[in-house]
Amino acid sequence: MRILKSRRYPLPPEAAIFDFDGTLSTLRCGWEKIMLQTMLFYLGDEKEALCRQYISSSAGAQTIHQMKWLCEQVRLTGNKRNAPLDPWFFKEQYNNRLMEGIMEKRAKLEQDPSLAEKYRIRGATDFLKALTDRGVRLFAASGTDTEDVKAEARLLSLDGYFVKIEGAQPHSENCSKEATLNRFLEENHIPPSRILICGDGKVEICLGSEKGCRTLGVVGREDSCGLTEDSEKTARLTQAGAEALICNFMDIDSLLRLLSFKERIAMRRQQILDLSGIRTFSARERKNLVTIDQLLQPDHAQHPVYQAPGFDELITRILDARKNHRPVIWSMGAHVIKNRLSRYVIELMKKGVITHIAANGATSIHDFELAYLGGTSEDVPTAIEDGSFGMWEETGAWMNEALRLGAEKGLGYGEALGEYIDRHPDRFPYREDCLLWQGYRLDIPMSYHIALGTDIIHQHPSCDMAIIGKCSGIDFKKMCHSVSELEGGVFLNFGSAVIGPEVFLKALSIVRNLGYPTFHITTANFDLVPLGDYRKKIGYDDPAYYYRPRKNIVNRPTQNGGMGWHFTGDHQITIPTLYDKLVENL
Repeated sequence: MRILKSRRYPLPPEAAIFDFDGTLSTLRCGWEKIMLQTMLFYLGDEKEALCRQYISSSAGAQTIHQMKWLCEQVRLTGNKRNAPLDPWFFKEQYNNRLMEGIMEKRAKLEQDPSLAEKYRIRGATDFLKALTDRGVRLFAASGTDTEDVKAEARLLSLDGYFVKIEGAQPHSENCSKEATLNRFLEENHIPPSRILICGDGKVEICLGSEKGCRTLGVVGREDSCGLTEDSEKTARLTQAGAEALICNFMDIDSLLRLLSFKERIAMRRQQILDLSGIRTFSARERKNLVTIDQLLQPDHAQHPVYQAPGFDELITRILDARKNHRPVIWSMGAHVIKNRLSRYVIELMKKGVITHIAANGATSIHDFELAYLGGTSEDVPTAIEDGSFGMWEETGAWMNEALRLGAEKGLGYGEALGEYIDRHPDRFPYREDCLLWQGYRLDIPMSYHIALGTDIIHQHPSCDMAIIGKCSGIDFKKMCHSVSELEGGVFLNFGSAVIGPEVFLKALSIVRNLGYPTFHITTANFDLVPLGDYRKKIGYDDPAYYYRPRKNIVNRPTQNGGMGWHFTGDHQITIPTLYDKLVENL
């Protein structure tokens, strides 16, 4: 929110008059382009600059007045289409073009009312509710035809907040906004300073400023539902006299304070952000950096051979552990999948080498996306700019649905997702390359240890953190069970710098507390981080001290009879080499 003037009001408003299109609704997003096309159809392309300037300056005006201008320009510059010099004719031509796209959106809303949030400026309903809860009478005034405004307000679930909704009347040239404001002042005798005018057009802001009303300009881009700023609107409404500018209505506390409401919505420590208005997008339209056809194929890939002290001994210990029916726990971060190595892990699962997979939430997401989409890993630097990062409908909706259904059955996070994939084979054509599904099919524990707020499915409106916590909590107990059998077994960690080491250390402490023998164990950490002599003692002044895998995986768990290693290298070299050496000796 940007405050442009320092005028202060001792009392909050009693009434508010809202523009509709571009202020509350984005259903008519792109009307300027349609109007420009209509004007150029009759005036010719050489008039484009003139038409653009006029459309920008007249935004918010009743459509018939804009068509009167077009009619006059046709008269002055020549009639290229032999059109009747009648502004109502031009309005009909413009409306026919405009309504074609709008009617498609209306039809979708009729079929699925949940889409309404996709066509509202962010925070609009919450702000309207906050005002009505405080006794403010709300009116809507639009330059669009009255019946269309009412229909669209109903479809967007906005109509119930307004005492009255007025638009342009059939074959009337009266400016509905000016008429509404003047009539309201005459009938209600409310001081102008107690009336709020809110809109995205020059007309209503100029009108409100001239009358002495409070003016709030909405300058958000309609194609982003107000998430980003429209610089042209900002310049236009600043010049028109707006007292404050906002892109959207999401910061309700600040808006209410600006309007002189004394009470706060809640104490600061109790405030939470409502996620129900989040917009999502189909992942099928997304560019993926990793795809199924890029996955590396075991037994066929040519790769450098990894060599390091202790590596061959680790191979021997893994093979001995399996021969003695001891577990091999494979902990990893998402980059194992993003490095296209899923098939290596799956083959080691199928060959009986890996007995438990533990991972973070991101790993489950990339794995899940590969299974249904055949691709994963979006371009984050671009997507974070407009808030589209991670807002993928199928990923968020299906994963949260799977967890909800799993929680009802008492399943853990990994098993819930694996079962969901198994029950919907039509949705997951690439499940053969999915660790989640293979683990479910092979009866291998797949535990996912979730840090709430770190994964893109936590951004989805359907997310229930309690369900995620319940499912992940079950998985932690599964992890503890596998660790309780780790005597003589092996724990491997690939690239998980925080979640994996912390979960392992806590699980190990639990099972030792319960009396399980887990001292003769083997651990190994694989990462790009070089640690030098990772077994020597270091102090708090050494940054390497704070690298969790060094302490939680390599050194502390093995200090009473086990052996731990740290291997520095790229997963695309270390994992294929590990795979080759294990398979050669099985």
